[in-house]
Amino acid sequence: MSTAAIVVAGGEGTRMQAKKTKVFLEIRGRSIVEYSLALLESSRHVADVVLVARASDLRACESLKERFPKLRMVVAGGDVRHRSEFAGLKALAARIDAQQIEKVLVHDAVRPFASHRLIERLLAQTDRTIGCVPGLPLAGSVVHVADGWIAGYPKNLWAVQTPQAFQATWLLEAHNKAARQGFVGTDTASVIEWAGGDVAVIDGEPDNIKITTQDDLARAERIAERLG
Repeated sequence: MSTAAIVVAGGEGTRMQAKKTKVFLEIRGRSIVEYSLALLESSRHVADVVLVARASDLRACESLKERFPKLRMVVAGGDVRHRSEFAGLKALAARIDAQQIEKVLVHDAVRPFASHRLIERLLAQTDRTIGCVPGLPLAGSVVHVADGWIAGYPKNLWAVQTPQAFQATWLLEAHNKAARQGFVGTDTASVIEWAGGDVAVIDGEPDNIKITTQDDLARAERIAERLG
């Protein structure tokens, strides 16, 4: 069963306040995006990778093909994550329609420490469901605030991670429908749910952090040192 991966690297990273695109910042001598590409390159479950990047970064991203043979295509992203994801999916659309690709992983490039075991668990779950995402229960007290006042005490809240795994045909049809009707999702799972599909949740990984700020980058250095 063929699986392709879409790596979304199109964000501006304004909160990082760096002089270059966040995905090219380095952790122990290797760029953030290279960690994510290396994971997928070494996965026996993933056959092809599409990297979605900012237009200004396309040339730099194209050069990554020399080190990552599974990286077949680099495409320009959109103005929001939803449209960047759709750009990557459209690059795979003909092969999905031809049933050459049966599953799709969607991964944020700025989560450099996802594991092979996580990918395996996600794909195994999508044998039984339309989609599957990893997540961790939110720790501590969480409240719903409206206009500066506590409005509720929600329970069973999870912080969702990537990669997220989906049946390819379902994902493509959901995104095409969203494009026709003007729906913009917050992540891949939200598009599937909006289109009427069910998405399972499995336990994520504590080290699978999203690098957004300088503090996250410092934490990533510590994780990389520990993982070796």
